[in-house]
Amino acid sequence: MRIRSKALSLIWKFAIVLCAFVGIGLQIGIFSGELRLSSFRYFTNLSNLLCMFYFLADAVYILSGRLNDGSKSWCLPLKGITMMGITVTWLVSFFLLGNFTMGASMRVSILLVHTIVPILTILDWLLFGEKGRFNRTSPLLWTIFPLMYFLIVMLLALVSPGDPFYPYPFMNVAAQGLVRVLVTVAVITVFFIALGYLFVLADRLLAKAGKRFQQSFPSA
Repeated sequence: MRIRSKALSLIWKFAIVLCAFVGIGLQIGIFSGELRLSSFRYFTNLSNLLCMFYFLADAVYILSGRLNDGSKSWCLPLKGITMMGITVTWLVSFFLLGNFTMGASMRVSILLVHTIVPILTILDWLLFGEKGRFNRTSPLLWTIFPLMYFLIVMLLALVSPGDPFYPYPFMNVAAQGLVRVLVTVAVITVFFIALGYLFVLADRLLAKAGKRFQQSFPSA
């Protein structure tokens, strides 16, 4: 079951691209003229950047193809990685990150990159994606992005001179201790693998529901 409007699917995907661009732009200072590329050290901005480029490529793929609707996603494994990455951003920001004092533009940015883009990304799959295409190993593949990010952060902190930089408090080995950081990351990884299998379960249930709907209403 899905919305079969190609135009609506394209509008939705371009909306994700626009929200991600504005959110990232505010984060790294594009609109203020003070470019801060160091902001890409944060998983939030990287996951939103991945969303921006993926959905732009997906929209171009739909426009260049001969599809009657927007259900066929470009590079499904990458879409899964993108969706899981932005879901990690959403839930980690909700449960593990505290509140910060910030200006109006930064509040808009935080809302976009932590909430709006993740929700729009998940809804894109729910509303427009062809169901029944995920498999049993998909959730394991989807963890590649956050695990690679964690590994790179740890390596950079290890080789950095002086006081190492940790983007997030729960990754701070100096403050938390290596064992506690590894346990936290392991728990997060297990949780998101479980979440991935919930996506797979929902995918299969929606695929079966769609088939029953088509059998009941073949002309729909």
